[in-house]
Amino acid sequence: MNVKALIRTVNHTLKLHNLFPENSRILVACSGGPDSMALLHLLQDIATHRHTEYELGVAIVDHCIRPESKDEVLWLRNQVEILGLPFYTAIFDVPKLSKEQKLSEETIGRHVRYQWLTGIAQSEGYDYIAVAHHKDDQAESILAHLIRGTGLNGLTGMAVVSNDYTVPVVRPLLDVTKEELLLYLKEKDISYCIDSTNEDVRYQRNRIRHCIIPELKAINPIVIDAIVRLGASVREDISLISNLTDMAFDELVTISDEGAFISRRGLRKKPLSIQRRLWQRLVSIFDPEIKLTTAHQEQLLDIVNTGEGKTFNIKSIKVSAQCDTIKVYCKH
Repeated sequence: MNVKALIRTVNHTLKLHNLFPENSRILVACSGGPDSMALLHLLQDIATHRHTEYELGVAIVDHCIRPESKDEVLWLRNQVEILGLPFYTAIFDVPKLSKEQKLSEETIGRHVRYQWLTGIAQSEGYDYIAVAHHKDDQAESILAHLIRGTGLNGLTGMAVVSNDYTVPVVRPLLDVTKEELLLYLKEKDISYCIDSTNEDVRYQRNRIRHCIIPELKAINPIVIDAIVRLGASVREDISLISNLTDMAFDELVTISDEGAFISRRGLRKKPLSIQRRLWQRLVSIFDPEIKLTTAHQEQLLDIVNTGEGKTFNIKSIKVSAQCDTIKVYCKH
């Protein structure tokens, strides 16, 4: 894919989702690495392609994981000054936070990064946050979820637009590969930094990238495309199942001040996939933080399929079944 074709592909992705209209203010999350440097320059190319202007800002977080990260921030600051763009930076001691909170550096890093990016975007009036995940990242993400056993939802991968934060997070590069981005950088003579931790296979994502994907490519050279197609297909199926779950919810669930009520007999008639999603939705009404495990779902299935009186507790939620009625409510 040449430069023009790459610009057209990214532009097509953005158009499909009605993203980045004229004069959009976009905060680009940039590490100085090849992916994010390609994103930064591609957004400028797309503005030219569309005969419009964007107000771009560049934001980088120093996670304090590598000694060279300070120099990379300074290098990126210089690059951004040459482009004449606003520059934002923050320092978080991720290894320290990781030990204190007993979470992985990847998890802590992602949390503090997005929290800070959202804060900057809000305070500085940006409409979008742009991040540089590409097609290879998408395939790796789907494989990571598959390995963890997250069910269908995990197989959908990353969305082009995520509204999980107060400012939309956009992934314009999900339809292009890492190889295409590297060719773009070479063609346009754009420099970038190399993050040495990307080679460290102690990190799960790197192990998938450097060990598992090459093995899969030996079996199927276009495995990246195959995995990404799977994600898109699952996303379509989940959309249908979600609509059917909405209909079942409206049909079977009654909500009052005392809690939510549902018929055992009515629930038994629904497919298992709908039952599982109904239970998650019911529980989320009272505590959005609760994610039902497979063990929870099996116990709930047992309650539905027996006619006996039963009670079941999930953290702050109580499920009580008497005769045909199951009541779900919050314990006080």
